[in-house]
Amino acid sequence: MQKFLCLSFLVFLAVPRLFAEDWTQWRGPNRDGKIESKIHFTKSTQFKTEWTAEVGIGFSSMVVADVFLVTLGHADEQDKVTCLNALTGEKIWEQSYVAALDPNLFEGGPTSTPAISEGKVYTISRKGLIHCFALKTGDIVWQYNIVKELKLNVPTWGFAGSPLIVGEQVIFNAGSHGLCLNSQSGELVWSSTNDVDAGYSSPLLVKTKQTPHVVFLNAKAVNAVDPSNGELIWSERWITRYGINAADPLVLNDHQLLVSSGYGKGTGLIEFDKDKSELVWRNRDVRIQMSPGVLVNDAIYAIDGDADEEPSLVCFDPQTGTPFWREEKFGAGTLLVVNSQILVLKETGELVVIESNQEKFEVVVAAKVSNGKCWTPPVMVGNHLYKRNALGKITCSSVH
Repeated sequence: MQKFLCLSFLVFLAVPRLFAEDWTQWRGPNRDGKIESKIHFTKSTQFKTEWTAEVGIGFSSMVVADVFLVTLGHADEQDKVTCLNALTGEKIWEQSYVAALDPNLFEGGPTSTPAISEGKVYTISRKGLIHCFALKTGDIVWQYNIVKELKLNVPTWGFAGSPLIVGEQVIFNAGSHGLCLNSQSGELVWSSTNDVDAGYSSPLLVKTKQTPHVVFLNAKAVNAVDPSNGELIWSERWITRYGINAADPLVLNDHQLLVSSGYGKGTGLIEFDKDKSELVWRNRDVRIQMSPGVLVNDAIYAIDGDADEEPSLVCFDPQTGTPFWREEKFGAGTLLVVNSQILVLKETGELVVIESNQEKFEVVVAAKVSNGKCWTPPVMVGNHLYKRNALGKITCSSVH
């Protein structure tokens, strides 16, 4: 492994906390693609490019704590963990390890997003190599190879779920229904069976009136486990072609989950209570292939359709799956909610800000903010918006 430390790093240590709320995990502070902000988008809002950086091929999103921005990429037959200054784009440190690009029907490279907690960074590679790094220096705290140590099957497109931090546990979508390591030591806390491959979604913590659930998608089902010991609480059959259960389920409340996948599968509503679950309905009106939708004011906004079938933006009723409206030509885009306004990053790099409105598609402002294939969800911290394309170009724009 190699590490490169910027000469200006010591200056960063003296920089005061600049952001009201960090973005330390996949899909933001609450893992739901939503943030609260002082920013309100209008037709006169402008996006100014502050910096760009190259971090290598891949689809990892970004995490930000203080001035530290971390993501994954691939170059020169290695995966790279890159830490940049979130304000300037300057490299603070970089770590790398030997890995294959593995471009299986897509560009390849890492597909999971790091997590930051208590001064540490957690990552997982597509082949199951887990690392814990020191956030400020990039030093390796510990590492664990789940394929070597536990003989876990690697899904066809590799491990793609992003780490979930629960107390001193770091939880991954690996095995039939999850894997947990001690976040401080890297020691195994619990693991699951190897009879079903993991899905490609990220684990979700669901707070209930009883035992909290951590929800996983594997290749055949939606599973809820007790995070303290990994014991299965309930399981609901959900089979999609090729085992591609990739979009995170959406938590509607403490007893309902919405699950959706592409390849003709569709969307379903799961209700659960204690150790029981039921698939209340399923239809094919909406099929979310990769990036999860967002829940705003009793409506879900999502990208409907497979990437090779000209996906559309859809607004639909989470209790019935019935679309309120649909807008074409968005490609395999991604969504982010700022207050109640919805930022949709098209696959082509155009950002479209819309109002949350069940009655109609209502554009506030649109601007070209990136280029190339943009399948990675954007990140917003303060008035800085971060985007990343498949070839690894990160663009930071300030919002005015």
